[in-house]
Amino acid sequence: MRKDRINKFLKKIEKLKLDAFLLSNPVNINYLTYFNKELSGYLIISAKKLIYLTYFVYFEEAKKNKMWETKLIENKNIFKEVAAQVKKMKVKRVGFETKHFVFAEYKKLKEELSKKEIEFVETFDLVEEMRMIKEKEEINLVKKATKITLEGFNFLKEIIQDSFSEKFLAQEVEKFLKIKGDIKLAFPPIVAFGKNSSFPHHLPTQEKLRKNKLILVDIGARYRGYCADLTRVFFWDKMPPQLKKIYELVKKAQEESIKNIKPGKKAKEIDKAGREIISKKGWGRFFGHGLGHGVGLEVHERPFLSPKSEDILEENMIVTIEPAVYIPHKFGIRIESMVRITDRGAEIIDETFHS
Repeated sequence: MRKDRINKFLKKIEKLKLDAFLLSNPVNINYLTYFNKELSGYLIISAKKLIYLTYFVYFEEAKKNKMWETKLIENKNIFKEVAAQVKKMKVKRVGFETKHFVFAEYKKLKEELSKKEIEFVETFDLVEEMRMIKEKEEINLVKKATKITLEGFNFLKEIIQDSFSEKFLAQEVEKFLKIKGDIKLAFPPIVAFGKNSSFPHHLPTQEKLRKNKLILVDIGARYRGYCADLTRVFFWDKMPPQLKKIYELVKKAQEESIKNIKPGKKAKEIDKAGREIISKKGWGRFFGHGLGHGVGLEVHERPFLSPKSEDILEENMIVTIEPAVYIPHKFGIRIESMVRITDRGAEIIDETFHS
């Protein structure tokens, strides 16, 4: 029973003079306890014990985790139940995840805890900060998810035919990725033909593939809970000069961004390195999202590589690098790779598999 992450987290909350902590985000709960199950409930963490409060439908599954004491929520007022458990722990200051509580939930819990003279203290990203730096086992799981995703691209190239629709290809690659990895993907596959590629998060339609059409595919397998996220652009027939020119520009922006990656650098500096290459050629206004983001138990997590990000890169972070140019209602070019930050620079996990 591994408690290293819990112990590290306890040290973090001790510095904030917190006696206990209330977690509600299932991803953060799973991370701290190494429990890869989709549950719903609240985890109370203190130096003395861990208590997990959950509902009947999750109760038996939750009991499999011997790291915590499982409690069934029987009271119709869940907030009174949580407050009662916290009171039994004889604590005075309890922290919570600010961005994972809806306002009504926060208000009710604060009200119930106040009745018991317990202070409810806001915190931000305590677990997410831990998750940014990947352990060796996590890196291997992300690499496995990435390998499966690359196999998904090869599968698509093998089966693709004229007259196939975006929706059909998305469904086929989804089945492939689920057979090879987890039943739940990192995100629903994006398959976009022609002008549909100009929408960054296009929802696949019945649009049919025809000759002389650009194909953008963004897919991500999940393996034992860990995600991958890769985007490739293909062209059905010979690529026109303008498209090829922009493709090469986007590829160059990605390569230069990766060259700039080093521990200690600000994430926004990497974003700037790639963005400037695109902007200098006059296409800057058509690149409207961040250069990349962290990947792990969630497909979008810290650090974020964007113009306003304050995140600092550290060794063993895993991020995407995905510069792009989207010409509205004409086409979009996005090339996305995943890299691990090393002590000297960057390891390209997907081995610069560009097509």
